[in-house]
Amino acid sequence: MNNADTNQGNSVNNQNSDISLNKDLENNSGEPKLNIPNHIAFIVDGNRRWAKAHNLPSFEGHRRGFDNLEKIMDAARAMGVKAVTAWVFSTENWNRSKEEVTYLFDLFRNLSGKYKTKFLKENTRFFHLGRKDHMASDVVQTLNEIVEETKTHDGFTASLAMDYGGHDELLRAMKKMQEQGLEITKENLESCLDTALLPPIDLIVRTGGEKRLSGFMSWQNHYAEFYFPTKFFPEFTPEDLKIAIEDYSKRERRFGGDPTKK
Repeated sequence: MNNADTNQGNSVNNQNSDISLNKDLENNSGEPKLNIPNHIAFIVDGNRRWAKAHNLPSFEGHRRGFDNLEKIMDAARAMGVKAVTAWVFSTENWNRSKEEVTYLFDLFRNLSGKYKTKFLKENTRFFHLGRKDHMASDVVQTLNEIVEETKTHDGFTASLAMDYGGHDELLRAMKKMQEQGLEITKENLESCLDTALLPPIDLIVRTGGEKRLSGFMSWQNHYAEFYFPTKFFPEFTPEDLKIAIEDYSKRERRFGGDPTKK
């Protein structure tokens, strides 16, 4: 089978999978249609532990994780999710070995063209969340180019949190407010966050079994729901995502109010 046939076959399989997931979500044994979160944010965790469990180099875990991110993003979109954010590199991750950090950014360089083409083709708007002053200039340039070239897209939103930390984001936002002479208000602070143009986060999923947020979205997570699957990210499947959405759909989000009062 040639590459074109293979790609066509994969496309048909993906479409069939998407249809199956949609049917499951819309008609779950006669139960009401599920409440689909508008914005899901992933703490991509467990790549290295997955590699170790499979007697593979840690670098291979990162590669498999990046490969899986596209599958999960596509599945989320097929299920009706409007925005997906993935935290792939924290401000603390610079403390890892030089070899691992170099590999991670080389991996981004190798995959950025593929994702850019995908976002342009599929009407996806892209955002980068995080610092830009510590990364290599070519990486920053690529991020900025994808952000700029997709800024009018409105079919789906994909955000990459890279060199991101929740506390760091708040400090940068407060510095920006100070530089602009803005009054300290909730609205002004949120307008200076990396997520200013994103919808509120409804669900945060951290793979790998750790039950903490590690500072992720320190401001934005206040009314988000949390889900902590034990699977490592490279083995987290669209079916696992469906289970997470089903779990989310069963929860009653009160936002500090009393749902019994109309």
